[in-house]
Amino acid sequence: MRSRLLLGGRVVAAVLVLIGGYIHLKLYFDGYRDVPDANLGRSFLLNAAAAVVVAAALVNATLIGFGMSRTSRGIFDFTESGFQPSPEAAISLVVEIAAAVVLIALLYLELSAPAPWRQPALT
Repeated sequence: MRSRLLLGGRVVAAVLVLIGGYIHLKLYFDGYRDVPDANLGRSFLLNAAAAVVVAAALVNATLIGFGMSRTSRGIFDFTESGFQPSPEAAISLVVEIAAAVVLIALLYLELSAPAPWRQPALT
């Protein structure tokens, strides 16, 4: 039962992170690739690719980037406010927080499991 729960949790977390990556890819093609600073558009494209490659690491990076883009300094000198673009900003934030919660729960389950019995090494 526990292994099925862990596997299911990993699948849910991966799907949530991939949805976040899809949203960034959609935003890239919806116009962020045309923002005057090319690095901003590239960062959306890179975020989408990273979602496929390193889903667990992406969760924190995306939330940090989201937060930075709403500060006075922004990210790559680009700032946004509130939940613009709408509805993608709100959906992305909810999906990535959900992925973080699922991953933290999985980590807790993994760490709280009793250590598997090991056979002594043959010498």
